[in-house]
Amino acid sequence: MISKNRKWKLWRLFLSGALVSMMFVVACGAATEVQEQPAQQSSAPAASQQQAAPGQPAAPSAPSQPAAQQQQQSGSGAGGSSAAPAQQPADQPVPTPTTVAQAALAPVSESAMGPREAPSFASYWKPPTAFYGEPVYGGTLRINYEDPLEHANVWGARSGTTIRYRVPTHDTLIQDDPYDPGGPYIPGLAYGWTVDDDLQGVTFFLKDNVMWHNGEPMTCEDARYSYEIMITEEGITGSYMKNRLTDVDLSQMQCVDESALKFRFTSPSAVPLLSFGNPAAMIFNKAWFQAGGEEAMFQDVSVGTGPFTWDEGQQVGVDEQHFTRNPDYHVDGLPYIYNLTIFGILDESAQQAAMLAHQTDWHWIRNFGQYDQYVKHDQIQTVIRATRSSENLWINTRNAPFDNVRVRQAVAMGFDKLTGIKVTLQGYGSTGLGLMPPGSPWAVTEDQACSIPGWCPPDDMEAQRAAAIQILNEEGFDFDKTYVLTVESDNQRVNRATYMQEQLRLLGIKTDFDVIETIAYRKSRQAGDWGDFMASTGGVAGVDDPFLGLGHYHRCASLYNFQTPGTDCNASVEAKFEELGKMTAFEERKQLGQEIQIELMQQYWNFPSFWEQEGVAFWPEVRGYVHFPGPTSSHLRWAHMWIDPNHYSDSGFSGQTQGVPGGE
Repeated sequence: MISKNRKWKLWRLFLSGALVSMMFVVACGAATEVQEQPAQQSSAPAASQQQAAPGQPAAPSAPSQPAAQQQQQSGSGAGGSSAAPAQQPADQPVPTPTTVAQAALAPVSESAMGPREAPSFASYWKPPTAFYGEPVYGGTLRINYEDPLEHANVWGARSGTTIRYRVPTHDTLIQDDPYDPGGPYIPGLAYGWTVDDDLQGVTFFLKDNVMWHNGEPMTCEDARYSYEIMITEEGITGSYMKNRLTDVDLSQMQCVDESALKFRFTSPSAVPLLSFGNPAAMIFNKAWFQAGGEEAMFQDVSVGTGPFTWDEGQQVGVDEQHFTRNPDYHVDGLPYIYNLTIFGILDESAQQAAMLAHQTDWHWIRNFGQYDQYVKHDQIQTVIRATRSSENLWINTRNAPFDNVRVRQAVAMGFDKLTGIKVTLQGYGSTGLGLMPPGSPWAVTEDQACSIPGWCPPDDMEAQRAAAIQILNEEGFDFDKTYVLTVESDNQRVNRATYMQEQLRLLGIKTDFDVIETIAYRKSRQAGDWGDFMASTGGVAGVDDPFLGLGHYHRCASLYNFQTPGTDCNASVEAKFEELGKMTAFEERKQLGQEIQIELMQQYWNFPSFWEQEGVAFWPEVRGYVHFPGPTSSHLRWAHMWIDPNHYSDSGFSGQTQGVPGGE
């Protein structure tokens, strides 16, 4: 059980801007319509044949302007999209909207001024045409994913698989710009927002043209209720977003005139927007959840607002899932792709075989044996960049003798990180300098890291390992006992844990694996009932920030601090996190962030064995992809990418691609 005395607090990223007075101008570009996939393209993997192309709709228009925004802004609309206007749909009966709880409505006057920040579509939607050419409509994008597509509950049991199901079919209030890794947030279900002057709240102004895939209009109450469930965990297993929303005052979260959603925080925040753009902060249909409960979250992907709809007649758990372009998407003109197929292929040799045979089009790579094969291929474009994740060894301080910090120090000193990179990542990785990612502006200095035994690769690894064994002997360590190493039942995790097990063996520490199925493994982590050691992903959860990223695994109340259930909170570190959350000056935040890292590093209960890199490989007809420095999942909505059959036979891509936007 997670300890009851946890206090939840998380700060958001402050991204404010000038008042937008220009009309919402949009431009999807002069995108060409594709009639069908090229004849020579290979069929889908043997598990299933690719779907036939649907009838082609009229060319999409530029994104429509919400009526609420039209009332707030003025302008002639000159310079809009040159795309052909969409045909007007036939009149349909007006669906009954989800009921809005009257207690959740704020006074009308609070929304009268409209948003301070309302970016126009043309200001942020900028496909990298210099590299890829102009967008093209049509075609099917086939995704090669590494895990089984076991369930879709992103709200109560988040995983990479749930993100694959839900990001194409659902939306957040705001989102990352898929074309600009360093850019500010762009509109999602909200077309604009206002951060309160006291930095203690934010109001999101909702688009008025958002429809659920079942034909009903989305309401503010759907959004408010989604956040209520994410915060309270009522009716769901374990909310991924709960510890990111701990400073939201639930009693003051309310709809404003049914057109805007207002949040107030328990104290001023230097970073008020960040968690609202988290890909897991997806809005769901209130009536759908109340009717189906968490079982609907696990098994039903039919009711979303996203750019793709889940094809009828499918079941969650089948490792081939089909999605179709949403003709009623609230951003007219998107997505470019008409069909999306996601394959969950667990076997790594089968993943690679499907990609090399051109039975899939796009593959996220974490196995660098695969990466080398793609780099050699003349048609497959391959790009790599460091991620914001690491492979960590957790040491259970609840269990003797690992409640002894000197024993934990000895374990850390005995790990040969350079060997880990060579053996598990084929050399594609970094040792880093502490708990923040390699190259991060928030990382500790080399002098700071290397002053703490075990955190820097030594000149003589054998001598350091001998010193570590001496410490274990001095502390009376029981070398005859066999300890438990908890591992997730995933081939890649088991392979990496095998390296950890070998490093422990070289110290004389015997371990047995306790291999646990994914959902049970995650429950065990958060309950704190895992073994003496645990292999797990670490890092900063895709957020290179000392408060938000570091706090994800190290705040006392965080769902992902696997030490705190059943143990005392580190009051000193927690107080520093509280202070850090109120700071805005870079140098002050950096200094305090380094102090927090050093104090945590000296405790040795969680340390990165290495920092990994990730790659992406795709065939030349796949266009529009931009590689991000961290796993933000921003690209997994797929609305920004397109298939251009004119590039189907392009070649000359052997070697690591340098030109892909964001690539290295």
